[in-house]
Amino acid sequence: MKPLLPFSLVLLTCVAVSCGRKDPTPAELATARQQKDRAKDDAYRWFVNNTVGAYERIGKHDPQWDGDAKAALNLIASASAGRPVPDDWQHQVSAFAQSALDHGCTDPYIRYAAVRYGIPNVKQAGPALAKELQEAVQQLVGTEYPARIQFHATQRALEAMLGALSHKQEEQTQAEHFALNQMANNIQGPYLEALRDITTPPEEIYEICLSELRSSWIPTEGFPHIWEETDRTLRETGHKSNIRELLKGWFHIQYAWRARGGGFGNEVTAEGARLFEERLKIAEQALQSAWNMDNTDTRPATLMLEVCVGLGKERPEMERWFRRAMLAAPNNDEACRDKLHYLKPIWYGSPEDMLDFGHECITNTNWKGTVPLIMVDVHSFLSTYGRKDKKAQQAYWEQPEVWQDIRAAYEEFFRREPDAVGWRHDYAWYAYKCQAWDDLNAQLRLLGRINYDYFGGQAVFRQMVEDAKKHAKP
Repeated sequence: MKPLLPFSLVLLTCVAVSCGRKDPTPAELATARQQKDRAKDDAYRWFVNNTVGAYERIGKHDPQWDGDAKAALNLIASASAGRPVPDDWQHQVSAFAQSALDHGCTDPYIRYAAVRYGIPNVKQAGPALAKELQEAVQQLVGTEYPARIQFHATQRALEAMLGALSHKQEEQTQAEHFALNQMANNIQGPYLEALRDITTPPEEIYEICLSELRSSWIPTEGFPHIWEETDRTLRETGHKSNIRELLKGWFHIQYAWRARGGGFGNEVTAEGARLFEERLKIAEQALQSAWNMDNTDTRPATLMLEVCVGLGKERPEMERWFRRAMLAAPNNDEACRDKLHYLKPIWYGSPEDMLDFGHECITNTNWKGTVPLIMVDVHSFLSTYGRKDKKAQQAYWEQPEVWQDIRAAYEEFFRREPDAVGWRHDYAWYAYKCQAWDDLNAQLRLLGRINYDYFGGQAVFRQMVEDAKKHAKP
């Protein structure tokens, strides 16, 4: 059982909560949705102006390739703004951009688009494609194209280069390491310049910052320096939103875990524990401030759930922030995963608590999106909890009540999202794990275009099909 908090700390906590804003009313939520819809429309126009418009102002033009070039960039703008795009939009971007190049276009942004969007996962690009992407980015960096474009392009090149290096021997990679370090050192200029553009939508500023702060090439000792530069730049530019406080909260959560480490409590040093608590309290204050500035923004409340885990907040406090996280975003599966993490028996809950919450995610009709699939996360955790042996883990999946839960979760999800065909792959895979052969045969017929990589390759998929046929009812 978690130790009780000192009375003085309880009192301070109560005061802090009471001083915060009240939860938003339905009318306030409706107004906020309208405002955010308008903000999304404004953001879309901004993205078009800073992709297609940037090409029109800066790019090299000719009627032979302009149509294809603009078609590629329009897709990038739509995807960046969260507009509906085809499932294969990245492939289409690459095809349009390559067509422009084939017709004589030499514009560096179009060359980058052809290479980058032709790679489904840049972290798995391999040495040849990583080199091609690196060369395309080197042509783009230093041009008149917006700093945001140069920053994102450099990020993707670095990810590809790191992925390629991980499969090589150290003695073979001296030149590659030098190129990677040089590019990593040069990314901060475009990054900070992008933050200084006060026309950039707050949501894009947030994503740019997270993209940089999450970078795997930033060493632990450089992490606070990057944050200090980020915070100073945001403060100087005066972006009028809760983004700075929100990012401060996010950063200090990550910084706290870097001090603590990911081990069990008895493995944490006294200094690690002290810094963990100290930094999480800074995060708590920042996120409370961010929520007070906009109590219809679900992100501060969602991040606060991580603080509740780290600081050992009592369950009513966690539930308060969970409710706030779901009010304006009933499809907030991130908040649901964070609550589920709190309920794990390794933290403050039990298997029964996890299962109860999983069932609520299926039956609560106010929640949307992939929330019903939280039940899959429940069983994924419980299948390994206390079961190190692979046979014991597989036996867990073969329990009839487990498949009943998994099936209920996917059926409810597809009832709400009937066009989400890609998720049929997941449904089929779990039917296979649970040896639910009738359901597997049904899902195999509904897969649409098959992504063999999801199943582990064509050979694994063919084996699934064969096993399903063997167990099919006559």
